[in-house]
Amino acid sequence: MYVTIITKNTEIMKLNQTNTNISHIFGQTFKRLRIFSITKKIILLVIASYLAIGVLFYQYTQKVSFPTLLAHQEQQMNSIALFIHAELKHIPELNSDRLNYIKRKMLENSHIDELVIYTRTVTIGKLLAVKEDMNLHFLNKQPLLAKRYTFEDGYFVIYYKADQYVQEVSEILDTAFITFLLMALTLGVIAIVLKLTLLPFTQLAFVMKNITYDSPTQYTLPRVASKDERYDLISAFKTLSFKQQEYANKLNDLNSSLENKILEKTMQLQAFNTTLSKKIDQEVAQNRQKDKILSEQSRFAALGEMIGNIAHQWRQPLSAITTATGNAKIENMLGVTTKDSLDDTFNRIDEYTHYLSSTIDDFRNYFKQDKKKKAYHVDEIISTALSISKGSLNDIRIIEENMPFKVKLIGYPSELMQVIINIFNNAKDALEAKDPVKKHLLVSTTKTSTHILIKIYDNAGGIDKATLPSIFDPYFTTKHKAQGTGIGLYMSKEMIEKHMKGTLNASNRSFVVDGTEYIGACFTIALPYT
Repeated sequence: MYVTIITKNTEIMKLNQTNTNISHIFGQTFKRLRIFSITKKIILLVIASYLAIGVLFYQYTQKVSFPTLLAHQEQQMNSIALFIHAELKHIPELNSDRLNYIKRKMLENSHIDELVIYTRTVTIGKLLAVKEDMNLHFLNKQPLLAKRYTFEDGYFVIYYKADQYVQEVSEILDTAFITFLLMALTLGVIAIVLKLTLLPFTQLAFVMKNITYDSPTQYTLPRVASKDERYDLISAFKTLSFKQQEYANKLNDLNSSLENKILEKTMQLQAFNTTLSKKIDQEVAQNRQKDKILSEQSRFAALGEMIGNIAHQWRQPLSAITTATGNAKIENMLGVTTKDSLDDTFNRIDEYTHYLSSTIDDFRNYFKQDKKKKAYHVDEIISTALSISKGSLNDIRIIEENMPFKVKLIGYPSELMQVIINIFNNAKDALEAKDPVKKHLLVSTTKTSTHILIKIYDNAGGIDKATLPSIFDPYFTTKHKAQGTGIGLYMSKEMIEKHMKGTLNASNRSFVVDGTEYIGACFTIALPYT
């Protein structure tokens, strides 16, 4: 099956590679044939160049050409002002007649429109509504430049005709307009030439856009008379189109073959899945049967141990009952029997029978199968487990550290009792094997925000680190085959974690009894509660 999948994947890879090659060739060619965008770029570049020239021309006229012309006009006005200064210096007395004479003499210059002379005693001429800031102003369509000059007794204003300045500026602007008009015409001619020259490329790009890669296609290619780069590109495209048709035919054949093979492999895979499903069902059924057998073996092993505990616990009460009845017979034979002695004998026999009856109830609850969950108290389950196991724990000191309050849980109390007794038996076996001077078994019950923790310690020295990770595996035991089957801890973990949704873990811990620190195994049962 693995080889079949590799073959199918190889064919798919070949098909994908063929499609990729064809798509890459035609895609790259189409990308390079988007010629009209190049035309736009050239036109935009030319326009940008024209705009840059226009900006430079504007900067030149505003900062160089126009200021130079204006400075020339101002220089002529300054020359006239020097002449007026000289005339005013040679006049011994500034009266209206002499000032009018200077004004008439100055107005003979055709470039002066008006001259205003102002002194403390007399004013000649009229100030016009034109600012004296050497900027171009128009008064009744007459371009004027005005500037004020001062002398000792006053000031005078020259209104200069700027016809020449305006004419020179107009000539510059007319020249610029004609230049830009010619540039626009040149741009149009360039666009038309590029459009006609690159038209075959545009047509070829359109053909490329409508190509289908999975079937042969008939192409109508543009015609080019001259053997230039356009002719070479179209010829190369013809060769490429032939290869595309060849690839398309191979692709169709490969698709047809691949579909048949995929159908065949799909049918094989479905048959394999059907067989695999049956095998999985068989394995699941076998595993369930194994779990059932393990559970039964665990209970049979526990049953054997419990029968020994029953015999051990009943031995003392039965012996006491036999002793009491024997003493009563002897007293009766000797004739010393009294009512008080008989009542005392009967009371003691009654106490022993009640003890035997309670022992039977404990063992019956232990072996009862819990089919439904029910409420129980953890401390009562621990007390019952200790009562059942105390017959085999006679020489072991048992220390209980219970919570100061009761906690009720919902679950399977007999299974929890079986787990606790199984841990007690393992601790007893470990203590008997190590045989310390003092044998201790500590049972501690605590509570967290989410769980009840039952911790069972012994002072047998702990579990070997090499075997600690495996103690919950099925059929794992460190005892002789005649003494243990290795399923007790496995089934205990199964019951706690699967049936009660808790956890069962083992570790080596230390604990303190009567001020002395001991080291041994610690089994922790964590049961969730709400």
